Amino acid sequence: ELSTSFDLPTYQSFCHYIRKYKTTAPSSEITIKIERNPGDSIEVDYSGDSLSIINPATGEIIPVELFVGVLSYSSYFYAEFTYSQKLDDFINSHVNMFNFFGGTARYIIPDNCKTAVIKSDKHDPQINNTYLDMCRHYKIAVDPADGYKPRHKPNVEKTVDIIQKDFFPRVRNKTYTSLYELNQDLRSWLATKNQEVMKNRGKSRIDFYEIERQQLSQLPTDPYELFYFKTARVHPDCHIQHNRNYYSVPWACVGKEVTLKYNQKIIYIFSELEQVAMHSIYLGHGHHVTNKNHYPEKKIADINYHLEIARGQAKKIGPQMEALINKLINVEKYPLKIIRKIQAITGLRKKYSADQLEYAASLALDFNKLTYQQIASFAKNYKKIEKEKTENAPIREYNLICLQGGKSNANGIVIK
Repeated sequence: ELSTSFDLPTYQSFCHYIRKYKTTAPSSEITIKIERNPGDSIEVDYSGDSLSIINPATGEIIPVELFVGVLSYSSYFYAEFTYSQKLDDFINSHVNMFNFFGGTARYIIPDNCKTAVIKSDKHDPQINNTYLDMCRHYKIAVDPADGYKPRHKPNVEKTVDIIQKDFFPRVRNKTYTSLYELNQDLRSWLATKNQEVMKNRGKSRIDFYEIERQQLSQLPTDPYELFYFKTARVHPDCHIQHNRNYYSVPWACVGKEVTLKYNQKIIYIFSELEQVAMHSIYLGHGHHVTNKNHYPEKKIADINYHLEIARGQAKKIGPQMEALINKLINVEKYPLKIIRKIQAITGLRKKYSADQLEYAASLALDFNKLTYQQIASFAKNYKKIEKEKTENAPIREYNLICLQGGKSNANGIVIK
């Protein structure tokens, strides 16, 4: 037993205490080897250790990342260096890997990086939408490894270790000035390594790959095109905003949160997993891309009715205002926006006279200044031009008219 004195117990007495009161020994964790069937799974991961390249123009040292993918049954592997682990590089590495394998397995086991798994969970992990979309394109299921569980993807972990211990020392003292050059050396080494006989299996990886290749699913005809995802809320005007442009959505979705799937060419809009709209991406800012069928029929009828009323009001003001309103209707493609604008412009008749508005409309057409603020400014700065009276000659007093050599009399005769 430990001493009850105030002196600190010795190490020997502590060990004696542990041996005396320790009743059961800790049980060893039992593990079961999982047999991998041909074409079942692909394991992917990034290497923690990597290499660097040098920018020859600036001398900057640029670290690069090593992506590795392994067919679980054959251990046949693919690897490439990329500039980052960001989504673009991550997806492109997968596309290159599938092309290298010549097919896809039934499911893929990624690490818990944010580009693959947004939120790690043992039972229901949240997969990154772009990664999930790519896997759907290649018809492969996602089964991410649990966090901090490298044994869930042992083949890729072992392959990463092989690359670090075999390939890295070969090129550690070599200077690379481009990613292409580094990947060329990696591919040459990779081809040789896949042909080496594995000591524990008696055959090479490529021998087992020839068996597994028969069980891989065929690649789709078209390669995957990278898309991004985000959410947006539908405005009461039946539009969502994306990159400062506006795209129409069916009126039934107003007030709802929808999912946007987009790239630089096209945007798809989904509501509750159902595609409700598709538009080509519009360049620039402030543009409205509208499908009139997305408005309810009553709203379209109301718009047309109000436009006709506006035309009639503009015609009463004058021909210049009528021409301006017609031009706005023909140029603008977004009815809800243009009806508000036209109603505001014709409403200026309550504040300014017809002459002022005709003057403003004329300037707006001449200088192509079609905003409400500019038209109101033109009307405000209007100045009425008085016509000069030229019908009657001015009355002159002859005695005040001085001519050269003297004055003239009432008969216009010069008096000297």
